[in-house]
Amino acid sequence: MPKTWNIKIDNYFQANPNCIIATAHVDSFPTDLPLEPNIREANRKSATYRQIFDSLTTEPVKFFSRHSGIVLSANKVKPNRNKTELELEILEANEGGSDGIINGGHTVLAFEQAKNYKYDLTEARVKVTIHIGLTEESAKDIALASNTTTPVDSRSKVNARGDYKFIKQYLVQLERAED
Repeated sequence: MPKTWNIKIDNYFQANPNCIIATAHVDSFPTDLPLEPNIREANRKSATYRQIFDSLTTEPVKFFSRHSGIVLSANKVKPNRNKTELELEILEANEGGSDGIINGGHTVLAFEQAKNYKYDLTEARVKVTIHIGLTEESAKDIALASNTTTPVDSRSKVNARGDYKFIKQYLVQLERAED
């Protein structure tokens, strides 16, 4: 069953039929989006994470201009009537989807931690690019192309190419057998 997430926004535009770019509110941004399309796990100890967290918490109002944004993949995107929220329908990996965070896992982790530490993020905004209806291969291509700020671990590249897919499929079979 697909899951839905709502992202509160100031504005958005349809860059092409399968891509929406929005200015999203950080204080209510969902921090539980799947990381499946992303080629590496977010690491709280990394320099990338620390830089994002520091930028977000020291001057939240300037975060939008100092950050390149988050890239997501969704099966469907629908604005609400007032155009103040986008509803994302996400198909998870076990549903045949490759939706979730393509690039920005460290950013979303920084959002979560800043909220946990009770930072005031009401003025913070972030650019969100949402690709709609991507194939798994297209999502991985975008993830590989956009995760270049910090060198990507070779195991993450192997995983992104799909070389570990048989292991994931086996684990899904084991999970289903337990149910």
